Amino acid sequence: MIANNTNKKHQTKKLALLCFFIVLIMVILQACGTSKIPEGAKIIEDTPTRYIPTTTPYVTATIPSSDFLTATAAALQTHAGAVRFMSYNIEQGGLEKLPAIASVIKAYNADVLAIEETNGWQLDDFAIAKQVAADLGMEYIYCSSSSKTLDQNKNTFDLVFMTRLEIKSSETYADVQNCLIRAEVTTPDGSTLQVFATQINPNFDEVGCQNVENLAKVIQPFAAGVAILLGDMTIPPPSITLGYPINQVECPPLLEAAGWSFFTDVSRVDHVWATQAMLAKQSYILPNPNKEPLVPKNVLRKTSDHSPLAVDFFFP
Repeated sequence: MIANNTNKKHQTKKLALLCFFIVLIMVILQACGTSKIPEGAKIIEDTPTRYIPTTTPYVTATIPSSDFLTATAAALQTHAGAVRFMSYNIEQGGLEKLPAIASVIKAYNADVLAIEETNGWQLDDFAIAKQVAADLGMEYIYCSSSSKTLDQNKNTFDLVFMTRLEIKSSETYADVQNCLIRAEVTTPDGSTLQVFATQINPNFDEVGCQNVENLAKVIQPFAAGVAILLGDMTIPPPSITLGYPINQVECPPLLEAAGWSFFTDVSRVDHVWATQAMLAKQSYILPNPNKEPLVPKNVLRKTSDHSPLAVDFFFP
């Protein structure tokens, strides 16, 4: 009897030890096969690329007519050899102004597009996001904000990334408020480019530069390559101090320390940042819409409290 009990105890110990080693091996294999996420951010979705059919008539697509486009826009519609990047904050979803928003976007004829404040575009199985992407002939990636900040319709301040270029991989991040999307796209010369799109939560009185610091940690590993950052940053350009509180003025140097450079001063809050490898390419900043608009100024004013921001980079 004693011998039997001893054997059972040995078998139990062996089984427990075997289970322990199996679990340990699984943990090691999982750790080796998973990319390390920069501190301050967490991937919440690995978003597949999607070709979207037009199904829901939320937007009546309009092709800008010659009387809608200014002479500057007509001259810039074609940008052969260049990839046009555009950032546009449409002001709390723009649900009552979608045809006008679509017309402004088409006037700019961008290849890569970051649309901020797409509040409500995720409703009805992303019906609006799908329709706009289909009308523009683009793929899209959607980021639902993790911020608790809501608009007047109780929607979160979301972000959508759209592009005509092939998306090789993509990620959306949490803990970088409001939203951050990374997409690796294929450029016309066959190389790849990292594009980041974001909107920063303007809660600086609560957290200071923490949101920008989290963003900097995510994009810093990409500083040595060809990469671009678009979005409503809420912060001023570097070295601009007049009219801004210190808790915003201190934020741009964090992005510079991460190896990124501020590229355009068309807007004080809507920014383009780029790596040195990106800046080494030929580029062109589209005219300031407040001085030389691509569409009539009254249309821009009625459509959003932000103006579009667009730049061209040439890929030989």
